[in-house]
Order: sequence, then C-alpha cells, then structure tokens
Amino acid sequence: MSTIQSWLFPSSHSYISGFTTSPYVNMPQITHVALSDSALGVTKIAAGTEHPIVTGPRTKSKAWKATYPKGSYAPSSGAALGGFGFYLSGTQSFSSQLSSAKEVITSYSVMFDTDWQYGEGGKLPGIYGGVGDEAYECTGGREDDRMECFDLRFMWRANGIGELYSYLPLTSNNANVLANVHPETIENNNYGFSVGRGAWTFHRGAWNTIAERILLNDPGKSNGKIQIWINGTTVLHVEGLQMRNSSASVFKGMHFQTFFGGSTSDYASPITQDAWFADISGAIMS
Repeated sequence: MSTIQSWLFPSSHSYISGFTTSPYVNMPQITHVALSDSALGVTKIAAGTEHPIVTGPRTKSKAWKATYPKGSYAPSSGAALGGFGFYLSGTQSFSSQLSSAKEVITSYSVMFDTDWQYGEGGKLPGIYGGVGDEAYECTGGREDDRMECFDLRFMWRANGIGELYSYLPLTSNNANVLANVHPETIENNNYGFSVGRGAWTFHRGAWNTIAERILLNDPGKSNGKIQIWINGTTVLHVEGLQMRNSSASVFKGMHFQTFFGGSTSDYASPITQDAWFADISGAIMS
C-alpha cells in the first residue's frame, strides 16, 4: 500500500465503493477518474473564479490550481477575487449512493506555495449536506434553516495552524460537545465553530493530505461522529453530534471552496500566491 493511499483512505472501516483522481491508489473498490468537472460532478462554480488543471508540484497527480491575488479575501467582500468555489458530488456512481449513505469519507491533498504567507487565515474544502437545496450555502453566517444543513470545511490560520470550521445544527448539545474539543474551540458570533484549533499545522511547500470521515446521527439522536486525519494521523475525533433531525437530510458531497477570510479586509492575502489541490477522493463506508 502506498503512503498516499493510506493517507487518502486511512480508516480501518470497510469501504463499499468510491473514487479517486490519485494515481497512487490501488484498491479494487475505488474507481480511478480523471480530474475534470464533468467526471466529478462539479456544479455551482463561483462567478469570476477559475480552477485550471495543472500537473501538481512534486507529484504525478493532476491538480486544481488556486490563485489568491494580493488583497483578495471573502467572495462576498467585493475585493479582488481569489481562490475558487464550487460543489462536488463525485462520480455518478458515488453520488447516486450519497442519499442513502450513513457514513462517508472524503479526502484530498493541498500544497501551499513554498513562500506562502498564511495571513490571518482562509478556507479549505470539506463535506456538506442537508435537505434538498437547503444544503447549499450553509456558510457565511447563515442562521435560517440550520437544522436543514451541515457544512464541515477546514481553515488554515496564522502560521499554518489548522482547524475544522463547522456549520452544524444550532443545538445546545452540539455547542457543548464542540466546546470541549481540544486544544481550542471557538464559537464565532453568527458564524461557524472553529473546532480543534491547533490540533495540527499545515506546511507550505509540501503536500498536506486531509481525510474527513462523517457518520451521520440517527434522527432524534446525538450519535454522529467526525474524524479527521492529516497525513494519515488522526488529529480530531468527535462523537455525540447531531448533524440532522430528519432522514431527509443527507450527504451531498464536498463544498470545494478556498479563499482568504474571514469577511474583513484584515484577512486579505498579503501577496499574490498559489495553492494546488490534488488526489480528490471519496468513499461510501459500511
């Protein structure tokens, strides 16, 4: 088993089926697919952004290149546009199973440029879901219909500090569970929870492989789970969560979004810089 394969698919749980764009994976239940919008079910591309396909630095994998111009930050800011954003449902076979899946893992590798400046922080992709179209835009300080969606992206912070940036139903149970995740969890007023800030550090000029496993709760119960691996090592494992209160709330795929921010100019990219996203993968788990 290759190192990257074990980082992209690190769980000891069984994989029923899945996909990957990584040439380093050799698993009979995982289908290889090209890195393309059509093959990966890309929709709702953020206006004015691009995600060109290139050969990633120091890898055989094809990658999406993100450019963050100096001064760019949150897409809603009206400042220079940076990064990119879209929703990704995976291959047709994978996406057709999402609505009935109880447990899913998604993963990818990200490399920040060798002279990358982290600034105050920015967003990275993660799993999302919910009820129909209510699943979309479960971000940006949304307060309405929060029982109808979940969005579990990541952030880098100053000096490369990592965290899970979660939008979950606004229940007292979720707030209590997340508040106790170490080393630090911060409830941002009117925004998501910064969960486990400092549990890992991103490194520039090297590939950082993120794997995210979500177990949905049974409706009416708080038995959902989140597990995060960085380069094959578990850095977060949270239990006792409520992602939904109805079986109509299901996995949708990945919210593949990246930008500097935060919603204020102090988050703006200090220079024009690039990052690359490769090895896009997902699997249905038993």
